Amino acid sequence: MARKSLREQSLEQALQQMERDKARLERRLAGLEEKLSTTLDGTGLRLWQLEVPSGKLTIFNYRWGRMLGYQPGELNAHFDVWREHLHPEDRDEVLANLNDHLEGRTEVYQVVHRMLARDGSITWVADRGRVVERDEHGNALRLLGTHTDISHEKDYESRLNALASTDALTGLANRQAINSWHQRPLADDSALIFIDLDGFKQVNDQFGHRAGDEVLVLVAHGLNDELHRLGIHHHLSARFGGDEFLFQLPRMSLPRVEHIARRWLERFAHPLEISGGLGRIGLSIGICFGRDADNRFGLALERADQAMYRVKHHGKHGFRVHTPMEYSSCEYQAGDFQASNLEAPASRLPSWLHPQPAPVSKPAPLSQQAPAPRPASQSPPRQQAASAGTESADTESAGAERDDTEPADTERDDSVSADSESAEARAKEER
Repeated sequence: MARKSLREQSLEQALQQMERDKARLERRLAGLEEKLSTTLDGTGLRLWQLEVPSGKLTIFNYRWGRMLGYQPGELNAHFDVWREHLHPEDRDEVLANLNDHLEGRTEVYQVVHRMLARDGSITWVADRGRVVERDEHGNALRLLGTHTDISHEKDYESRLNALASTDALTGLANRQAINSWHQRPLADDSALIFIDLDGFKQVNDQFGHRAGDEVLVLVAHGLNDELHRLGIHHHLSARFGGDEFLFQLPRMSLPRVEHIARRWLERFAHPLEISGGLGRIGLSIGICFGRDADNRFGLALERADQAMYRVKHHGKHGFRVHTPMEYSSCEYQAGDFQASNLEAPASRLPSWLHPQPAPVSKPAPLSQQAPAPRPASQSPPRQQAASAGTESADTESAGAERDDTEPADTERDDSVSADSESAEARAKEER
């Protein structure tokens, strides 16, 4: 066997060295890839590359597939698979953002969206990428980007928002949440209900603030419980502040909302069992419909508050519905508050809830002005109209009686004159 030439031996040695170098580089590359994948997984990043013409999607770490409930190699890395896992409500926005970047209208592809896992769970992701290669015509060839799971951040954000808009004691919405109600118009058949507790200060003074907190929780849960018993679930409820509550009930009629108010009053007509004994409270309820406040939340709240104030000053533990005619019925309140002429106090509501002032109209001429209002002790407004005809008939009857008495008075005067003349004649005869 012929000996290999020095040249051949040299080439074989060089080839063996190249193979050793290749193996060493492959081991180093594998180590670097492992470190990169571990680092990306630790930070929540998923590195991906999209070959635009073919749609091939290369995932540089396996967490992307596992995030969606798939094992490595089970999920085909292709653009169509990724697109199918986009949340239906976010799909159009995501694809529009991606297309804008591929077409060169934006410098970077960046969007926050949801993806659907195999089990139907939702993962929030922050997707970001950039075209790193284009052809001579400017068409995108390769897109490199990162995919970050931000579900924990979204959950934390949701909890913060809930805490910021929720009353810590009762679990109802708080004043900040009411601010968002104010931004939306009030539907014609939506009822805004303002509730103030009667006797709450006495409970606090007698049993302490902890017992007062118990009362607030019992009232909050009791009010909502009655609504649920009546099949009302899609409503807004809030603790307005202190011992005041606010409810917004959609699709209400007047008989329906009056029935709800009576149920509330009946529920809290009896003392509540609290720490230290029994606490007796009542509800003063003011109600205004959206149609009676020009569909303005602030104006409806102002009028519901004024209606509640009138209940407060006429026996308490009752309700009043504000209407353009300014009357309402209430079966659970002592006294007749319908003819009240008390003026509501200056607004206690925050400035952003104040309604716009009504335009001031010029006074009518004296000949066209309505008569002065009746005193508070007389008939309520809705009874005045019914009694107007009776009052007119009484006036006519009184006039007729005066006409009948005038002839009798004349006859009485004539008889007095005749008696005087007879007395004078008898005096002359005696003389």
